[in-house]
Amino acid sequence: MRSDFSWMIPVEVMLGALDHEEVHSCSISKVPPMLRAPNEDAYKPKLVSLGPWHKGETRQLLLMEEAKLRYMRDFLERRETGTDTRTSELRLRDCAVDMISMDKAITACYSGDTETDSHELSRIMIVDGCFLLELLIRLGYYMSKKNSNRHSNDDDDSYLGDPLFETEEKVRSVLNDIVMLENQIPLIVLKKLYYNVFPDEDIEVKDDHRVANIVFGAFGYTPVRISSGAAHILHLIHLATVEERDQLEKKRGVKASQELKRCATRLRASGITIRTAANSKGNGKVPDLFEDIFDFDIRFNEKDKVLEIPALRIKETTEVRWRNLVAWEQSRIWVKRKYTSYAFFFKGLICCKHDIELLEKKGVIVNDSKKKKEELLSMFRKICKGSEHMDPGYGGICECLNQYEAESRNAFRGLGIRSWHRCRKVFEILMYYVWNWYDALIRDHIPTVWKFIGVVAAIVLLVLTIMQTYYSARSSG
Repeated sequence: MRSDFSWMIPVEVMLGALDHEEVHSCSISKVPPMLRAPNEDAYKPKLVSLGPWHKGETRQLLLMEEAKLRYMRDFLERRETGTDTRTSELRLRDCAVDMISMDKAITACYSGDTETDSHELSRIMIVDGCFLLELLIRLGYYMSKKNSNRHSNDDDDSYLGDPLFETEEKVRSVLNDIVMLENQIPLIVLKKLYYNVFPDEDIEVKDDHRVANIVFGAFGYTPVRISSGAAHILHLIHLATVEERDQLEKKRGVKASQELKRCATRLRASGITIRTAANSKGNGKVPDLFEDIFDFDIRFNEKDKVLEIPALRIKETTEVRWRNLVAWEQSRIWVKRKYTSYAFFFKGLICCKHDIELLEKKGVIVNDSKKKKEELLSMFRKICKGSEHMDPGYGGICECLNQYEAESRNAFRGLGIRSWHRCRKVFEILMYYVWNWYDALIRDHIPTVWKFIGVVAAIVLLVLTIMQTYYSARSSG
């Protein structure tokens, strides 16, 4: 009797994709519970689902399926040259043939465990892939128009009726959705679809960087040359912001403390000057509307006792992008973990709202979002929670800062700063637990106004009863 080895197919698929130039096995993976627990919403799409994992999870995601088809139709009908005479139906069939032929490669990207048959998976890739390409093209136009018209009062009505460009809030939500690790489409799929609609006989698909350039334009990043195939949009963003040959990597052999153990206020009390780096990427440049700039070039001049940190602009899209880039770094062995190390550094630098106020005053943190100090504090405290691996790039800086001893003339002056900082920190912790207790009390025990009035009345009655008992005892004595 012949054995059935069908259960081995997923393993064979994964092995076949290990050394593929354009396919990355398990590149679109589920975010581990420890990483997603601090902020579940940072990994779940709200408006647009891409790929098989979040399809139809919520009513809002289902409502966007019609918009996807409209975007797909518009993409298939795009024309760049007069030489391509194919109809959109013929283009669609060519895309279908390519997707079916890539079935195993696509499955390998999704860890080989998608509960979707090959034809359904191919359909999802075509619809979501064409939609995403059309969306990226429109995003590029939208960003350039918005950034050029930012200081004028002219309203742009070219996107009227487009459900994804109705408001800036929706655009932010879309940008957040398409950078989520679990919400990615393999880049090879996007390249194949784009090549089918805009064929170029002078280049092969593997050497076609047009999709990558569209992604960089949509997100406001400077195009970079990619030496090897990228996995998806999130990987492209990582490649655009993390240099392949980083000078900090030279310190890999240095045995140093990985984490900063002194917050900004304590560093200041020790006589260290914190200031914004003069050569920061964002200096002298008006930031694009939705562009997130992460500059990792943190330096400490031990001789002059100056810690230079490039400005970090916090926008509505920053936390989601940062968290998913950390998740991407934690999911791969060979990826440089700059975003993770950066998150650990800021976690050590900030222990309470006092530190955020200090860093804002110094220009290190620029809060362009609507986040309150409490929300920023929570973000910095939990941004790297659950991360197990980081680069040693900041190890030498952290070791110097942790071991730095203040001069005697600065020690006494810093004592008052440290004492006041500790008092504020204790007060913030106390208030945090008080408000949590209060919220739990209101939510679980006093859910309505009448119950609240009843509890207050009971407390007043109890106090009056105690007072009456006390005065009765005194009068009888």
